Amino acid sequence: MDAALPSPTNGPINSPAHSPATSAPVLVKCPHCGTVMPESAEFCPGCGWSMTPLAPGERAAAAVAYLTIVAGTVILFLPAFRKNRFVRFHAWQSVLLWAVFLVLSAVALRLSDVAAAMVFLLFGILAALAMLFLWIVLTLKAWQGERFELPLFGDLAERLP
Repeated sequence: MDAALPSPTNGPINSPAHSPATSAPVLVKCPHCGTVMPESAEFCPGCGWSMTPLAPGERAAAAVAYLTIVAGTVILFLPAFRKNRFVRFHAWQSVLLWAVFLVLSAVALRLSDVAAAMVFLLFGILAALAMLFLWIVLTLKAWQGERFELPLFGDLAERLP
């Protein structure tokens, strides 16, 4: 931890950094990327690393949520994870991502019957490879305890109950 940052571990309580006249929030550094943030932050704003240790069961549930849309939906309804923001975020992001992928796949299949079957076949292969890569990355990030937000999906997943 940097000596210039005020925290309970790097100086006495009655030091100028901890005086009642100073109303500045206590800052800490992310152990993963070094971003400076308030001590009360749950996740690092720079890299998404969890600032509180997560239980292996929570990390496993968040990773399992990405397997299929069914797994993500089931996890959303399990009472054990209703209050867990980390698991619910990953479950919602998984459900939203799989739903969009399935809808786009259905539309592409329907359009391939009408026109340019070869173009939609190539598009489908590329989309499936992209989804596989994204699935692997998101599962690994959830397993590592990171909060990896996808554009649009992450914001919406955060707001959903």
